[in-house]
Order: sequence, then C-alpha cells, then structure tokens
Amino acid sequence: MPSRDLNRLRVDARRRVRRWARARGRAALALGLFACAALLSVAPASAAEVIIVGDTQYRPVADVVAAIGATLRSPAKVYTTSDVRGRLESVVAGERARLVVALGKDALKEAVRLPPPTGVVYGLVIVPPKVAASNVTGVYMATPVGEYVNAVRRYLPAIKRISVVGSEDLLKALDIGDPLHVATYGVSSPSELVSTLERLDEPQAILLLPDVTLITSAVMERAYLFSYRKNIPLLGISEGNVRQGSLFALVFDPASLGRQIGEEVAAALNGKAIAAMPPSPPHTFDLCVNTETARRMGIAVPEEMLKRAKRIYP
Repeated sequence: MPSRDLNRLRVDARRRVRRWARARGRAALALGLFACAALLSVAPASAAEVIIVGDTQYRPVADVVAAIGATLRSPAKVYTTSDVRGRLESVVAGERARLVVALGKDALKEAVRLPPPTGVVYGLVIVPPKVAASNVTGVYMATPVGEYVNAVRRYLPAIKRISVVGSEDLLKALDIGDPLHVATYGVSSPSELVSTLERLDEPQAILLLPDVTLITSAVMERAYLFSYRKNIPLLGISEGNVRQGSLFALVFDPASLGRQIGEEVAAALNGKAIAAMPPSPPHTFDLCVNTETARRMGIAVPEEMLKRAKRIYP
C-alpha cells in the first residue's frame, strides 16, 4: 500500500479512537459519580425486603433500578455505595432486608461480604466475578461470544470464522459458541494483544473481549488500523465501538437487564435458592451496525439485519 494511503488510515484510525476514548471517558464518569439514593416504594423506614446498592444519578443505573422496581412487588430501598461502605451488614439488619441488589463493582465489593442467609444479586458488572459464596448470583453485561457467532451465521454467512482475542479468564467465562466458527487467542497484556492481532492467520472477523486492562486507546488505534489495512472487520463490544468503525456490536439494554435482575430477586424472595441460579448474561441484546464500515469493506448488510438494528451509523 502506498505510504500516503497508510498515513491516511493512521490519521483516520487516530480520529476514531480519540472519539471512542472521549465517549468511554464520559461513560466512566457517568458510572463513577454516584451521589443520591431514591425510594423504589413508599415503605416504613425499617421495612424493606430488598436493598438496592447503586447510584441513580446516572442514566444506565437509573434505568436498571426503575426496571427492577417495576418487576418487584416487595418493598425496596436504594442506597448509594458511599452510604453503605463498611456498614452494609448493619444497614441490612436495620431494614430487616432479605436480599441485596448490588449494581456495579464497588457495590458488589461491599455486598459479597454479607453472610448467608442474606442473598445477593448483582448487575452492571462486565463479567461474572470470582465469588465462591452460595448466596451470590447475578447478571453480567458482557455478550457471550456465541451470540456473535449466531448473529454472523444468520446475517453475514460469508464470514466463516471469527478470531477472538482476550484474557484467558474471559475466554473461559464467556460462552465461545461453535468452535468450528471461532479461533481463540489468549493474551495477558496490551502489547501481546497487538502482536497477536498482527500475526493472525487470515481472520475473517475479529472480536476483542472487554477487558479494561487490555483495551486501551493505543490498542484500539492499532486494532482499527489493522482492520482498515487488511479489510477485516472488527466486531464491537459497545455502541461506542460501532460509532468509531466496528462493523456491528451486540450490547445490553439497561431496562431489559433490570427486569431480568428483578425476576431473579423475585424468585429468591419466593424461595428459590440463590445457589440454584447461576450467573447469567443478559437475555436480550441491542444490535448496532455501521453501514459505512460495511461499504468500505465490501460487506453486504442484509435488510433483515438493518431492520433488527436499534442503531445504524452511516
């Protein structure tokens, strides 16, 4: 490829990654500045069967909390993480709560210290945490690889094989799907991820698993550059990725996630053992598609896929 074309690709990739990084920073800020608590139902101060630890100042959390509240018929209260830090067990005792919903990794860190019989259902964490306690379960946000395989087979059958790159822990945690359509590559650092990308053996599509220790701005710049230069589509893990040039992504919907968490909480309150409810991914996913990326790479996106998409980026 002429050097001027490669330079143009580098500039384009840097622009896309800068936009992706700004969007990621706004999302991190939105999820990090939790400040206020809200009541889900009007209940006496000392009567709440369910305590939700999460921060409703931010839209994703508020949407999840609202959907949980719409699903439950039991009194519930919302506390911020800072409200219960170091004293969640005493808050549970004071409210006479039977179950705690922990939204976010900081809330979960507090909740996993609770002893049985108090149940814990988590949400808004990327992957299932390594917790051995029998009183803890939840819904994680990461999309199983098998869902991407199913989407490709349904809408883009010309793509016969997906190369999946991520940490060994995530490769084990997320359902890989049909091994005939997936090649996996375990990495442990950003530099190893980049070098693995550059030596992939003729992949037809690439999926980078969600790991904040591996997916840096520099890594995404190199990944997009590799994608454009080799004409190999990246499959995104967020809507932001699709805005920046990934072909498509399957992402969780906060309202649907909240209903799923609410159903698990209701089942536990009705007597189902937490230990009988293993951690699970979302039941449904929103599809986002970038038609400009498809056009550049000569990929025909069927009308059926566009009709299914919640967001289309031209």
